[in-house]
Parts: sequence; C-alpha cells; structure tokens
Amino acid sequence: MNIIVIGAGELGRLLASALSEEDHDVVVVDSDADKLARISDKFDAMTVTGSCSSVRIMKQAGAENADAVLAVSGDEAANILACQIANKLGVKHTICRLYSNDCFSEDDGISPATYGLWRTFSSPEESAQKILAVLANPITLESINFTREDAAMLVLEITRSSVLQGVRIRDIPGPELLRKIRFAALVRDRQLLIPHGDTLLIPGDRVYVAGRKEDIDAFVDWATPENAGKPSRIIVSGDDDASVIVARKAHELGFGVRMIVRDEKTGERIQDEIPPGIMVLQGDPTDESLLEDAGIAASDVFVSVGQDDEENILSCIIAKRLGAKKVISLTHRPEYIRIAREMDPIDCAFSATLVAANSVLRLLEGGNKRVDVQLQSLKAAISEFHITGSSPLCGKPLSAAKLPASLVLALVFRGSEIFAPAGDTVLVEGDTVVAVVTRDTMRMIDKIFPAK
Repeated sequence: MNIIVIGAGELGRLLASALSEEDHDVVVVDSDADKLARISDKFDAMTVTGSCSSVRIMKQAGAENADAVLAVSGDEAANILACQIANKLGVKHTICRLYSNDCFSEDDGISPATYGLWRTFSSPEESAQKILAVLANPITLESINFTREDAAMLVLEITRSSVLQGVRIRDIPGPELLRKIRFAALVRDRQLLIPHGDTLLIPGDRVYVAGRKEDIDAFVDWATPENAGKPSRIIVSGDDDASVIVARKAHELGFGVRMIVRDEKTGERIQDEIPPGIMVLQGDPTDESLLEDAGIAASDVFVSVGQDDEENILSCIIAKRLGAKKVISLTHRPEYIRIAREMDPIDCAFSATLVAANSVLRLLEGGNKRVDVQLQSLKAAISEFHITGSSPLCGKPLSAAKLPASLVLALVFRGSEIFAPAGDTVLVEGDTVVAVVTRDTMRMIDKIFPAK
C-alpha cells in the first residue's frame, strides 16, 4: 500500500517503522526537517518537509495516488484539514487522530464524514480504555484486543495465593474450559518463554491467555483468589483528558474515585466536568503527605496518567510503598515503557504511543503485524495473519507443518468461530491466525504466512 503519515512525532515515527517493515511504501510529512531526518536515517520511508495543510505539499507526498493517509500529528485541526485535502484528492482511507469529539455534532448533522474522515481515534480515549480494562480484577495486568471484538488476550499475574501457582498447565482443573483457551506466552524474570503442557506456573509469572472473551472471563473468575476481593477504591493522578476519562468511567462502574491534580486552575476546571461524587485534591502526586490525605493506604488501585513520564513512574512507586494494592503507570515516550516494566513495584505500565499505534494499525486493516506494548519491550509481537492458498500451513494438520518451536499460534478466526488450534487443526484459506512472534521467528514469517 502507498501510505502517507502526517506527523513525525513519536507516533508517526513508530507507524513509519511498523509499516515500512511490512513493505508498504511510506511517506512522512512534517514541517520539522530535523524530525524527518531522524526517520529517513532509520527507516525505509520517504519524507516531505512542509505543512500538511498545503495542497501542494500533499500532492508532493503522493496523495493523488495514496491508498491511505494517517493524520497522527499533535495538532488536531491540522489532522482534520490534511484528511479533508486527501479526501478531495481521491484518498478513500483517511485515519485521523483526535483529542476530543467536539468537532462533531449529531444534532447538527456534523459527522466524521462531513470532514472526509474514514476512521477516527482519540489518543486519550484509547489510553483510558486500556487502563479501565484492568481495573475490575486484581490479577489482570493487561487486556489485548484483536480485529475480532469477541476475542481477547489477557495478561494475568500468578500470585502466591493463586490457585494456579505450583500447577502444570496440563493439570489445570476444568479440561473443557482449558480446551477453549490458549496459554500463548509466559514472562518469567523478564524473559519471554513459550509455555507447554508440562510448564509449571510459579509466583511472579505473567501469563498471556487467549480465547473467546466469555471463556477468558470465566477462566479469570475461576483463577482469581477468593481472598483477593473486588477493587472498589481508586486514586487517579493527572490533569489531562485521559485522567478525566478514567475517573469519570471508573465512577460510572461503581468505584469510589479521588483525583490528584497538580495545577489549581486545571483542578477547578476538572471539578466542574466530573460527577459531584469525585473528590479532587490539588498538589504534587509524589508528595507522600498528599497521597496519605487522598487515602492511598486504603486504595485498591492508583493510576498515574499525567504528561510527565518520570513523575508518573515515581508516583506509582511511592503509592505502592504506601499501601496501594495495584499501581498503573502511563508513559508517552516509547522508551520509558521498558523502564517502567522493569520496575517491580509497578504492576501495569502502558505506553500511550504504542496504544495509539495499535489502534491505527487495527483501523487500517491493511497489514498483518500489530504492535503490542508488553511484548514489544520483549522483542516480540502479537500478530494477526491471513491464511492464503499458498501458505505452507493451508490444508494440512498443524502437527505436520514443522513450525518453529518459538512460534505460538494462539487463536484461529474462521467465520463466526474462534478457537484455540491443536495439532490436528487444519487451517483453510481465509482463516485468520493470531500468533506470538519472537525475534527468532520474524525472519521466517513471510514464508509461513505469504501475502498472496
């Protein structure tokens, strides 16, 4: 595909990397020549220096022949205008990064189509949803979505009180449920392992379990220790849109919510936007006395989603030490996710940039590689591949396919079916396969899953 990426910031750079690796023809547009130089030096992508609001620049970038335009700069208005221009020049697939839906009005008939937008996504909303997905259960560390909305992969922590600790996977009770899900990966001592039937689960393990959502939920409910309790109190630190979304929706879910906002004027504005049942405290989220005033010792979850990555990480470490049962940190620069993930006190860490990239690639539906936060930091990815007639996996049992030992096929999507493949599974043309792809197997992927 011929793809134009608007914006050479963190998100644009990550998309340029992911899409060029899939052999798409990528052109990045930005007015900052230095940012573009860093992209052209590292990735197989063309660059055009100039404003995306210029028809001349958009034509120079190849908009008249482009298959898709991904407007992901930090300027919402510029993103919308770039998509408008691209649409007028004949681009059918425009994906626009927004920060709110204030530019639309259903009552006035103003929709994304009014601006020539094919798909839109909100970075704060995507980050908030990633966090909200792990609030309800104490052992859930991450929820990973696929193109099939009724399928999911959850990352679970094996604790000392877990019914899974000290159990081999093949000996887990409930064989009927076990056949419906797949243990796709395991992280132990910061190393990615491929689990098998004889793998013994121990405290500290983080396991990736995939399946139909209802089956995964049933398994998690069974695996959650009886004494874990249901989280009910949450403290949210941050003064941007993502923090407000998390606080408001957590309140709607029945949580008792308190917010910590650094800036006094911002806190007053937020107080006017959120339900009256949410208390807002003003101050430094790394201040121990403020955290104690907020009730950190009795909190089930502490979430830090501000714009300062270092403050987010530090406040989570302090909150954990002061008694928070579960702490969640959001980072914005992709390299910080590795730092946060390696810190034992932090239970969950998400990169806003990687979450947004995942959303764009899922919306694009043009390639088969998706970026995932935790596996990215371990030099691996969760990917979806379409089975073509020329694939060596098509029409034969998987037991006869001689797959690399480090490649795990987690799920198969076939029509309305979702199932975990076994040795006797025969893949057919049109199937979609979810796979955990490690660095060792990345070089062989094109042969195993040819595009045509």
